[in-house]
Amino acid sequence: MKSGRFRLWFALAFVAAVTAVLMVLWQSQLVAPSGAADTGFSQERAFETLKDLLAEDRPHVAGSAENATIRDRILGELRSYGYVPEIQSAFQCAPPDRYPGCTQVENIIAVHAGTDGGKAVLATAHYDSVPAGPGAGDDGAGTAVILELARAFVGRETKNDVIFLITDGEETGLRGAFAFAEKHPLMKDVGIVVNLEARGAAGPSMMFETGEGSARLMDIFAGTVAHPVANSLTYEVYKLLPNDTDFSVYRKHGLVGFNFAFSNAASLYHSQFDKLDNLDRNSLQHHGDNAFALAFALADADLNALKSDA
Repeated sequence: MKSGRFRLWFALAFVAAVTAVLMVLWQSQLVAPSGAADTGFSQERAFETLKDLLAEDRPHVAGSAENATIRDRILGELRSYGYVPEIQSAFQCAPPDRYPGCTQVENIIAVHAGTDGGKAVLATAHYDSVPAGPGAGDDGAGTAVILELARAFVGRETKNDVIFLITDGEETGLRGAFAFAEKHPLMKDVGIVVNLEARGAAGPSMMFETGEGSARLMDIFAGTVAHPVANSLTYEVYKLLPNDTDFSVYRKHGLVGFNFAFSNAASLYHSQFDKLDNLDRNSLQHHGDNAFALAFALADADLNALKSDA
């Protein structure tokens, strides 16, 4: 009798322990880590930059006067850091079966020169929004992180070039990414991509896509990022959704890398409520910490050796 009761209590305790572990794991997929990692990224500064970029708190679709205003503010930020940014202007179409139509896009490009002249790291986000809202999460947060990353590389000696690309026309069919991949001479130099996106306004910055032959990439991710959040199931769900990111374009061109997004508060996605007041600061911090840690590591890595057979 006692042994039976002991087994019952042991079973209940085991179930409770497993449930607690699963709850912790589940919670880690829903809530961005609180506090900063030791990467040098400041969400306070990034948020102030984002406030300046989105001062009117209005939508800014590709080709609009509002988007030109955002473009000019991004150029001003990069120039204030000492860069000489380029505008890649192109009339770009996307595959008609998926994204019919064409858009005039204006990508913004700045380059941090490395010492070795080999392959480059491409750090990228997009600055256009949907017509419904100002896009503080999608993808203002990513744009602010890329600007902070560009600032952080000023005066930093690295082996590899780092290309900072803030694309236009993502929301109208990834057209800025297509324009860069198909028409810009820097594309041939890219060895790896770090892309920042959002499908909401909160939650952890999850790494949900890498590309073929990513075993070594995952080793770098696990060993470099302070609060890694990744789940292969997320990518399987992502493939079923009617969504793409700019990373899809680079992946089709044979590149690998890290695709990050936070996706909680999804009801705000592509809506009038995707605004600064609703952006989770912890999500912005996690986004920045991930991008900073990986970009710094990749800037001195042998990019030719990162793609593996598994």
